[in-house]
Amino acid sequence: MMEDKKEQFFARHMGELAERAYSGQYPIYSDFLTTREYTIINQIRKQFPPVNLEFFGGHEDCDHRICGFFPKDWQTLDFPVCCIRVDIQNSHYAQLLTHRDYLGAILNLGIERSKVGDIRICNETAFVFCKEEFAPFIVEHFKMVKHTPVHCELLSSTENIPPQQWEEIHRSVASCRLDNIVSAITGRSRGKAAELIRQGLVVAEHEVQSSVSFFCHDEAIITIRGYGKYRLQIPIDSYTRKGKQKIIIYKYI
Repeated sequence: MMEDKKEQFFARHMGELAERAYSGQYPIYSDFLTTREYTIINQIRKQFPPVNLEFFGGHEDCDHRICGFFPKDWQTLDFPVCCIRVDIQNSHYAQLLTHRDYLGAILNLGIERSKVGDIRICNETAFVFCKEEFAPFIVEHFKMVKHTPVHCELLSSTENIPPQQWEEIHRSVASCRLDNIVSAITGRSRGKAAELIRQGLVVAEHEVQSSVSFFCHDEAIITIRGYGKYRLQIPIDSYTRKGKQKIIIYKYI
């Protein structure tokens, strides 16, 4: 069920993309989707004209994906997604750069968040997935992250990109409210977790959430400033003897 006008607008827009793909008989693509937007598409896909829906983010284990609307008989499922390798120029003097640092530097170029997918950090190299049309601009203008010079290279293939790595953590919560989830992730009390949320330090499903009662969906991506980035998995009908929901938390490494 869609919660607000923003989600209703998004649903209508996806329906329009499906209609264009069906009537024009050519592929149409969305921007990179939030977890919630991905869920909405799957909830309403039966309302679309008869087209095939496929999701891809540039690599098999990407979290941020775009939706491709393909005519029924379309043979090639190509997606307009590129990967840019970003290397620190002088690692000896470089700062320790985080996902937030790379993303902030890209957004400061004037690129919208929905045009950028996953940013995968492997030691002193980052791999940035983006919409194909913005790749040349990023390669040309992305020269600095904080005070650290970087060099960009557009990759012709993503076959050799290291897979995403994470630590698997098992927890149980009374419900999947955001304060419960943050408490489970950080190991702090619900009260302390609520403070982190109200201070604007928690991003859930790709948006800053200020409500402790925000409900987290399965596969939600959660970032907590000072704690890292996580993916939430909520197994269906998996509860403890005391009735608590079992969850699996994947901490990105």
